[in-house]
Amino acid sequence: MLYLSDEEIKKMAINLAYGIGLGVFIGIFIDNVLLGFSLGGVISILVSLSVCFIRKILTYNLKKKEVN
Repeated sequence: MLYLSDEEIKKMAINLAYGIGLGVFIGIFIDNVLLGFSLGGVISILVSLSVCFIRKILTYNLKKKEVN
């Protein structure tokens, strides 16, 4: 299970808002706003979780390296 801090949740919410906004904007041009809204939301969540997970792995490795 992935546990997120308050700061990570805040960043995820901001990225979600940007993703949905961009998806709606693109959806206007492809004449399918609902599809753009959905894709923007899903892609922004996947990217946010990936970035969060990568940051956790990198910080864990740096802390582990400092101990050794």
